[in-house]
Amino acid sequence: MDNKMFKEKLKVFEKLLYSGYNTDKKILDMKIEEIILLPNFSRSELNIAVGIKQSLNSKSLVSYLCETDSKN
Repeated sequence: MDNKMFKEKLKVFEKLLYSGYNTDKKILDMKIEEIILLPNFSRSELNIAVGIKQSLNSKSLVSYLCETDSKN
C-alpha cells in the first residue's frame, strides 16, 4: 500500500464528507456534474472522488482505499 496515495484518498473522502456527501447513498447518487462543481478539488482529487463512488457501488471501498485485491 502506498502511504502517500492512501492519505490522498482519505483527504478526498474527508472533503466529500464536508461537502455534504456524508452517506453511501449521497455519494452513489452524486453525478459527474456535481463532482466537477465541488469547490477546491484538483483534477486528481476529482478522479479519486469518482474512484470512491465506483468502489462504493461495487462494495469494495476498503480495497480501493488500501489498493488491495477485493477478492482477498
